[in-house]
Amino acid sequence: MDWKAILLGSIQGLTEFLPISSSAHLIFLHRFFFQEEASLWFDVLLHGGTWFAVLIYLFPSYRRVWKTPSLVGNVLLATLPAGFLGYLLEEMVESYFRNQLVLIASILMVLGIVFLWQFPKGDRTLSSLSPWEALLVGSAQALALFPGVSRSGITLIVLLSLGFERSEAVFFSFLLSITTIGGAFLKGLFHLATFQEPFNAVEIGSGFASAFLVGLLACFVLLKTVRVKGLRPFGYYRIVVGVGILLLLFLVKT
Repeated sequence: MDWKAILLGSIQGLTEFLPISSSAHLIFLHRFFFQEEASLWFDVLLHGGTWFAVLIYLFPSYRRVWKTPSLVGNVLLATLPAGFLGYLLEEMVESYFRNQLVLIASILMVLGIVFLWQFPKGDRTLSSLSPWEALLVGSAQALALFPGVSRSGITLIVLLSLGFERSEAVFFSFLLSITTIGGAFLKGLFHLATFQEPFNAVEIGSGFASAFLVGLLACFVLLKTVRVKGLRPFGYYRIVVGVGILLLLFLVKT
């Protein structure tokens, strides 16, 4: 059992669905606590763990999805901007933005302040989501390429602002994660098959299992928290983490 892999898998599972940015947390941990980067196998299988978590969590809802063709179409539409922007900017994000901890901390705090806004309780259901609104949500989701934004967080902000009921907003965010996380997972597997990266079975097994179990728990936590309290608890958390990163950077430099 690899405790480092379990820790990183748990962080990935928790932060992938909660609107607090999984990439920001993992970058922070690697920068300050771990000297080496995780293997590509490990990174890919962490995404696989969270993907399987949301697939299982949504299992009771599949009947609703397939009985609503417009919902399936809107999910696919909302996936396009992230896929397109990711294709164009992935290399730049990986080589530059992931190393800018001050910028990442600032994004965490700024969006944390936005989360503190008291979004009115909407009453719209996903059956009223138009294709243009789906593209708007997808365009916002594409911003999550930049560490600190959070895929689930930015999509929830847009959906709540459009007047959707909280549970419906969370549900659509989960549906989008199927295509988004699944795409990243399958792309990673293709890359691994092409370049034949070495792997540590214990490490990736521990990371996958913890990402899956914690990710499944995080799905329940997100729905219940947003339904009852909105985004405010996550806003406070983001501000605290952002300030903490800046303070730690200051202490390291001095």
